[in-house]
Amino acid sequence: MGDNEATVFVNYDKLGSDTELEQTYMELGKAYYEGRFEDPLPELLPLFDKITRLKNERGAIDLFCPECGNRLKPGAIFCGKCGYKIK
Repeated sequence: MGDNEATVFVNYDKLGSDTELEQTYMELGKAYYEGRFEDPLPELLPLFDKITRLKNERGAIDLFCPECGNRLKPGAIFCGKCGYKIK
C-alpha cells in the first residue's frame, strides 16, 4: 500500500440509520421552507414521527447540560465541560 492508501471499515447498519435520519431532517426542512400550505403542522407531522422513530431506534436521544449546553454522555452524572451536577 502507498502512503495514501488505507483500509476503511464501515458499519453499514449504523450508516444507514444515520443517513435515513439526516435525509428525513432535510425533507422536513425543505417541506417547511417551501411552505406550500397554510398550516404546515398537519403536513409535517409524518416527518416529525419518522424522526422520533429513527432517533429512538438508534438510541441517540441527545442530552445537553442545562448550564453550559455541552452534549452529555448517556448516564452522565456531571457535565464533562463545566462540572454541573445533572439531576
